[in-house]
Amino acid sequence: MSDIKYHPVHKDIDGKPFDVFIAGSGPIGATYARLLVDRGFDVCMVEIGDVHDGLHPGAHQKNEIRFQKDIDSFVRVIQGALSTVSIPTSSMVLPTLDPAAWRPPSKFGEASITHGRNPEQKVFNNLGAEAVTRAIVFRTCATPELLKGVERPKIFPDDDAADDTEWKKLYAAARRLIGTSEHEFDRSIRHNTVLDALKNDPRFKDRGVKPLPLACHRINNGPYVRWHSAENIYGKDFFVKDPAPGKGVFRLLCNTRCTKLYEDSGEIQIVEVRDLLKAMQGEKDIDFGIKAKVYIIAAGAVATPQILANSGFGGLRSQETDKNVLIPNLGKRITEQPMAFCQIVLRQELALRSKTPSHKSIFLSRKTFVRWEPVDHENDSALQFPWHAQIHRDAFSYGEAGPLVDARLVVDLRFFGMQKGVPENRIVFEDSFQDTYEMPQATFEYTPTPEFAKQATDMMNDMTNAANVLGGYLPGSNPQFMTPGLALHLGGSIRLGHKEEKSESVADYNSLVWGTTNLYVAGNGTIPTAFGANPTLTSMCFAIRSARTIRDYLVDLANKEKEAENKKAEGSTSSGSGGSVGSGGGGGGTPAGGRTGGGNCWPHVSAAPFTHTQAQARSFGAQRVSLLEPVLTPTPDEWLDWASGEDNRHDVLRDLHTTVFV
Repeated sequence: MSDIKYHPVHKDIDGKPFDVFIAGSGPIGATYARLLVDRGFDVCMVEIGDVHDGLHPGAHQKNEIRFQKDIDSFVRVIQGALSTVSIPTSSMVLPTLDPAAWRPPSKFGEASITHGRNPEQKVFNNLGAEAVTRAIVFRTCATPELLKGVERPKIFPDDDAADDTEWKKLYAAARRLIGTSEHEFDRSIRHNTVLDALKNDPRFKDRGVKPLPLACHRINNGPYVRWHSAENIYGKDFFVKDPAPGKGVFRLLCNTRCTKLYEDSGEIQIVEVRDLLKAMQGEKDIDFGIKAKVYIIAAGAVATPQILANSGFGGLRSQETDKNVLIPNLGKRITEQPMAFCQIVLRQELALRSKTPSHKSIFLSRKTFVRWEPVDHENDSALQFPWHAQIHRDAFSYGEAGPLVDARLVVDLRFFGMQKGVPENRIVFEDSFQDTYEMPQATFEYTPTPEFAKQATDMMNDMTNAANVLGGYLPGSNPQFMTPGLALHLGGSIRLGHKEEKSESVADYNSLVWGTTNLYVAGNGTIPTAFGANPTLTSMCFAIRSARTIRDYLVDLANKEKEAENKKAEGSTSSGSGGSVGSGGGGGGTPAGGRTGGGNCWPHVSAAPFTHTQAQARSFGAQRVSLLEPVLTPTPDEWLDWASGEDNRHDVLRDLHTTVFV
């Protein structure tokens, strides 16, 4: 595209560039937005999905009353929201098909390209259940920490004490931001029944069985909990037209696809987006540009590398041998979680025990949330149980209890294994085929590694042992390995690394993409290690660290712009040309408050200078190498000052009868 009109959203900040552009409105994008807007920076966020709850953007749909009363009914919502990433073609051989019906043109019955299918996807190495949502509609809200020495990445690999301190601070801040608790089910009969049964069994009593950390809070000590989501991170009074003093402007554009970024010598110049509602209505102007000083792509472990690949930065099938792309490791070394699953009906003695008089004042919850952590093996160099176990009852895209059994007696067991990222396991984006949203089709090439394949067998045995303690198998939900990808915890696609790991990573531990000055990646795909636990809290930690780096970059940039303006003013004529730095009021007096410097970018710009040939990309590659190496420093306490305090901001997040919009 040689010419891009600026998006009308720029009118909201007087035609100036935004400080920060964010693609993706989930918990990770929300973390960046909240921390930066609160410090006076103007942020524009785009989301390809719709606002499901128009009154409360980012709200968890499971909080609706009908789903609180019947959790199994939420299964249909999940199934409808998930879009499978890559579906292989099929042979279309149907012997009983009406002879007059259409048949594949080939007499040999080869696979045909049908709508929504990927002809490049092989069946044997696909993540067949890997799926994405457009705007998050569900999450289990499980927010455990990754275990040191097993799953947790090392931010400071040469200083164990500093690394521990950093993670301790970051996890504490992330827990407060999303509202994590281990006590919301302390009064649940079934929760305590399962917990006690496992703790009292000789095989599990020393296994670290504990309540599962969950982002939720109980409503007035009653039988219902409110599940937390991106809405909780945004907080109250975030979606307002005019920000409070000291805060920046925030704009969320829903039904807007982040199409591609334009780069010049390691600096992103502009991002192209598409208004999907205008496109659906057949309007002419559907593609727009958004100008910012920093660009954050937090669209998920599949869509984030997809956007970068569509920008020509790497990851495309045609670029497999091109070493001069901006991001040569895009989509490589992905990690996945082999998952074992079964459902049991509680043993009679356990079910009867839950009806004792001591439990009269305790509610029989529909929820059970228990987990355990691996413990050290006798040989300190290894672990006996390197997997993550969750024993609970919740809505997923599978595992519906059905009407023939009392759902209150059903317990789900999900055990999550680990897979180390290796070069052969990757996502490739096809130049020749597009997905439903007209972006490069993702193709998986994934095979379990032998080391972790053996662990998966041991994990299955461990799960059946736990199941036998608790009850009998629910017919149809016997122990089984689930289709690869079903955990929806894909990692490593935009992996972080240290400078000596440049050859196998996408970004540094500030989440800044190698060879760039203002492009950041975020989300579960940044986690470079094998992990079995839910990754959300860890991804939030990386976002908290990264946001502080962005703050420092924007402050430094604003100071340089101001210094340049002052020098220009000193050398100007007496007519007063080139006066003081412009301001628009949204920055709250901060050094980089959104409308200082950057020039007026309204109404259009040419993107042609930032669209390069391969020959031009080679010359830019040499310039990128000269960019400064990252400086990794501990997150200062002043950046985390909001994480202190005893109040529970999530209890009073919103009035259910009012809107957050002004």
